Amino acid sequence: MLRVAVDHITPGMILARPIPLPHDPHRYLLQRDIELPLDLVPRLKQLGVLEVWIRNRDLEFLETMIDEGLGDQQREVYAIVRKNFEQVMRGASLDLDIRHFQDAIGSLFDFLKASSCGNMLLQKLDAFDNYLMSHSTNVCYLALLTGMRLERYMIQERNAKSARDAKDLRQLGLGCLLHDIGKMHIPVEILNKPSKLTAEEYEIMKTHPTIGYNMLKGQIHAAAAQVVLNHHQRYDGKGYPQRVNVATGEPSPAQQGKQIHIFSRIATIADIYDAATSQRCYSAAKPSVQVLHELRTWCKGCFDPIVERAFYEIIPPFPIGKTVKLNNGVEAVVVDFNPRYPASPKVQGLRDPYGQRYADPSLEEIDLALYTDLCVARVDDIDVTPYLALQRELMPEPDGVLL
Repeated sequence: MLRVAVDHITPGMILARPIPLPHDPHRYLLQRDIELPLDLVPRLKQLGVLEVWIRNRDLEFLETMIDEGLGDQQREVYAIVRKNFEQVMRGASLDLDIRHFQDAIGSLFDFLKASSCGNMLLQKLDAFDNYLMSHSTNVCYLALLTGMRLERYMIQERNAKSARDAKDLRQLGLGCLLHDIGKMHIPVEILNKPSKLTAEEYEIMKTHPTIGYNMLKGQIHAAAAQVVLNHHQRYDGKGYPQRVNVATGEPSPAQQGKQIHIFSRIATIADIYDAATSQRCYSAAKPSVQVLHELRTWCKGCFDPIVERAFYEIIPPFPIGKTVKLNNGVEAVVVDFNPRYPASPKVQGLRDPYGQRYADPSLEEIDLALYTDLCVARVDDIDVTPYLALQRELMPEPDGVLL
C-alpha cells in the first residue's frame, strides 16, 4: 500500500485503510477496499485529511508495519479530548474528566510499549475538523514515542523516583493532551487569524500557558501541569511565559537547560514539529523533511540536545509508504527508515526515469545510505534537496548521550 496525498488521488485508486468520520472517530467516512470517489476529495481536504492509504499489489507487505490497533488507540484518545474540550468551549462544564484522560493515555502508552512496529513514528492523526484537538492528540503521541526512546535519560533526570516510576510516561502524555487548553480562552479572532498576529495579539496569545495552568492546577499531577505551563520554554532560556517572583512581583530569570522539567523539554519539540507539519488556518502543512531541517537550523539552542537527538531518531523525514522521486529520475516508495542516516531511507523502485513501471519492484530495492550520489529529490512535486545536507549526515551524538 502507498501513502498518497489527496491532491494526487487518481481514478481507480482503492483504499487500503478506512477513513474515520471527523465527528465520530469510531465510525468511518469510507471503508477499506472501495474505490475512492474523486468528488470526495474536496470534502477530505476540508476535513483536514491530507493523505490516504491506497492499495498497491507490490507493497502490501507495508501493511504489517502499520498496526491497525494504533489508529484505534489514537482515535480513542482524540474522542475523549474532543468531548471534554467541547464541553469547556460551550461553557457546559469547567471540570475535565481527568480519569478518562488518564485511562486513554495509559492504554495508548501500554499499546506503544507492546507494539511490534517499534519505537518510531509511523502515522499522525489526521486533522479532522478541529486543529486544537488533533494537535493535542498528536503531541501526546509524539511525546510518548520520544520519552520511550529516552529510558536511561528519564531515570537520570527523574532520579528521585524508582527506575520503574521514572520511565512511566503517563503524566507526560496527560500534560501534552492538555498543553494548549488555555487557548480555549483566547479570542477566536486571534486564534484563527489567517495572517500574522500584531504585537498586541501575540502578547494575548502568549498568555495561554498560564491560563491553562491556572485552569488545571490542583486537578492534575504537578509534572503534567509543568508541561501545560512550560511547553513554550526554550532550553536556551528564551520563550514564555515570563516568570515572576511571588514575593516581590518582579520578573525572575527564565528557566533554562535542565531547570526545565524533562517532560516540558520533550513537549516543546513535539509541539513545534506537529504544528509545522499540520494544515493551519494561516499556513499549509510542510513536509516532514523540511520541518526537521528547520528544527536543526532555525531552532538551534531551543531544545535539550539529548531529547532532540531522540526525536530525530523516531521521525522519518520521508514517511514509510510515501512515493518519492530520486535525483536520478526513478520514482520509488519509502519502505524503511534508518535512524542513523534519517534522510537516506531504504526505497523500492516503482518506475524508471522514463516512466516505465518496473516488472518486479521487489528487485529494485535501494538503501540510499549506501550511495552518496543518490538521494530523494522530490516529494509531492516539492524539491526537497535544500533540506537534505544536515540530515544525510550521520546523526551526531551529544555529550553524555543516554539513549
